[in-house]
Amino acid sequence: MNTSSFEHIVRIQFNALIMTVIKRTVKSKKRQIARRSKREVLFCELSDMKQLECGTTDNYSCNYISFEVLNNTIQVSNEKLAVALHKLSEKQRDVILLRYFQGMSDQEIAELYHVSRSAIYRRRSNGLKKLKALLKERN
Repeated sequence: MNTSSFEHIVRIQFNALIMTVIKRTVKSKKRQIARRSKREVLFCELSDMKQLECGTTDNYSCNYISFEVLNNTIQVSNEKLAVALHKLSEKQRDVILLRYFQGMSDQEIAELYHVSRSAIYRRRSNGLKKLKALLKERN
């Protein structure tokens, strides 16, 4: 057996092996696509509620009204609430924003402002009453 015929046989065997690999890969991909197509649903076939569940909403800084409280920026997305908050006194607004948007307790707020906890409680309760009246008036 000379080397040229040996190389020829090796080349034929290699080509046969490559063809087998390609055929099996194609077959595997076709099966994978068939399995995936059974689970996939077109967007046009989804109900409106399902489409809303799958989507997201982008939030931009222009959609918020910002308030500065103790070197912190607190953003409010509800325009009616933000307008009503602007009508409160600065002390009342700051206490309400810190309490309900920052999750701070009356005691923590009192320590920041160096006043008693009861003073913060009064500011908050009076501010909430005024806020409630402003929101009712607006509606």
